[in-house]
Amino acid sequence: MKITIENYMTNPTFYQTHIPSNFLKMIEESPSQFTILGARSENEYAGLIISKKYKSTSSMKIKYLAVSDWNKHTGLEEMFFYLLEDIARVEHIRHIQFEYIGDKNDYFYYIDGLLRKNSWTSLHPSTIHYTLLRSQLTTIVRNNKHFRSNNDLEFFEWGLLPTKNQKELLEGEGNWYPKKQSPFAHSEKYEKFSLGVRAGHQVIGWFLIQRVKEHVIHVKSIFLREEFRNAQNSTQLLNMGCIQALKIPNWQYMTISVDEENGHLKTYVDRVFRGAIQNKATLYSSNKKVI
Repeated sequence: MKITIENYMTNPTFYQTHIPSNFLKMIEESPSQFTILGARSENEYAGLIISKKYKSTSSMKIKYLAVSDWNKHTGLEEMFFYLLEDIARVEHIRHIQFEYIGDKNDYFYYIDGLLRKNSWTSLHPSTIHYTLLRSQLTTIVRNNKHFRSNNDLEFFEWGLLPTKNQKELLEGEGNWYPKKQSPFAHSEKYEKFSLGVRAGHQVIGWFLIQRVKEHVIHVKSIFLREEFRNAQNSTQLLNMGCIQALKIPNWQYMTISVDEENGHLKTYVDRVFRGAIQNKATLYSSNKKVI
């Protein structure tokens, strides 16, 4: 059966129903940032791959890959990778990252094999995504016997961040915190109960909350400067952030992401918050330098 792979924009109405709503919204807001390929056999959907371009870093991140059940393990995914690499070369993009979220099942190993066959790095865990239930989290925070306070840290509402500190933090981007953790990326959307944390007069971290749906809030960034990132400080920021989050009305679920390398926080969430975890998923990533 012949498969046609085409630019999504040549036939958007055909593929729209197969794109998750959160991606559709992002694509509508900034279509030029995305490269999307669709695959079909005549009028039967076969698959999609969505990538986002970051011109400032000459990179591309594959955000979504899906093929129909009858196309899995047929090599369609590999064709998507080939074509995206060709597009990246033409557009002078030097690095591509692929993200996979899910279990280490047969399909995971199939995709990992395709990537390694084509000179990508092996899929490795990068982030753990948790969905926490408010009802259970309330009980855990109230009865938390594992909480240890460091009195040298001062917590404040993020909306009260002084202008002087804002300028200092802007200068710190790319130096002591990475751009992906920037507290200014969506500052207008952060809940007023988001937290900042100081040591002395220096801002050293934050716990930033967004409402993403009527009954869902998302912890966009939980971050501490490296020299303050010990187990006690990390867990204190998490606990204080959860206390703040519980002041926000009308949510049932909180999503939070923890970097795989942040062992202190990952262990703490798994152990102390286990009764509130409704879902846990690992995000794996693979990279390739485009030559």
